[in-house]
Parts: sequence; structure tokens; C-alpha cells
Amino acid sequence: MKIKVKLFAALHELLGQRELTLKLSEGATIGDLRDRLVEEHPIVRTFLPTLVWAVNEEYALSEHRLREGDEVALIPPISGG
Repeated sequence: MKIKVKLFAALHELLGQRELTLKLSEGATIGDLRDRLVEEHPIVRTFLPTLVWAVNEEYALSEHRLREGDEVALIPPISGG
């Protein structure tokens, strides 16, 4: 199945893209997506501890099962004051 991954801030700048499309097996989870993303783009590993994941604009955990056509956003921490 194909999953669209939206990138923001430093990830967007480092990978030079605003979004990626990844192919995953049916029944894959966000955890599986995370692993595939790191496999294809190792620099992402550095950001994993601080990222929040959203599927179709709703926050989701690593065990969330993905479906064909889902849009997953990798949301970096927000700083400022």
C-alpha cells in the first residue's frame, strides 16, 4: 500500500522534499513506517525522539495501523516563547 508522508521544518530541509510516498505491506503500523523511513533516510533517526506523528490530521501512536492512501505527518517540536 502507498502512504504519503509529509515533512516539516528541518526534515523538509534535510531531505529536500515536502512529502514522500512510501510503499508498505498491508497492515503496517506507524512503527513500520518509521523503520522504513530510517532505512531509506538514515538522517531521520536523529529526529525520532522528538517527533509527533499524525495520521490524516489526528495524532497517532506507533501501533496505529495504516491504510492505503493515509497521509502521515511528521511533526517536529515547536519552540519559541
